[in-house]
Amino acid sequence: MEAIRLGDTIDDHCSRCRLLTDHSVVALMGEEVKKVRCRTCNDEHNFRHGKGGQKKKPKLSAYEQVLASVMASMPGAAAANAADDAPTPRPAPRTRTRYTLPRRNRPLPRR
Repeated sequence: MEAIRLGDTIDDHCSRCRLLTDHSVVALMGEEVKKVRCRTCNDEHNFRHGKGGQKKKPKLSAYEQVLASVMASMPGAAAANAADDAPTPRPAPRTRTRYTLPRRNRPLPRR
C-alpha cells in the first residue's frame, strides 16, 4: 500500500454534510492522517476513519423515569412488565370520505 501524502483523496464522514464523502488530506503526523477537508462543503475537521456520528438516544420523560425506578424496586414488577410487552392489535385503517362542494341554488350573476 502506498503512503498517504498531503492532498490525497480519502473517504471520511463529514460532520457538516453528515455523509461519507471524498476528503483531501490536510495534515499528517508521521504516517497517520490528522486533518482532512471535505471536497463537497470545504469543511476542515479531524480525520474520523470513516466513522459516522453517534445516534442520539431518546430521553425518557420525567414520568417514565420515575415509573421505571418505581417498577424496578417492586418485587413482582417483572411479571407485570411481561404482560405489558405483549403486542397490541392494530386498529382498522380509517376510510376517507370524499369531500364534495355544496351545490349553489341560485344562478351566478351576469355581467
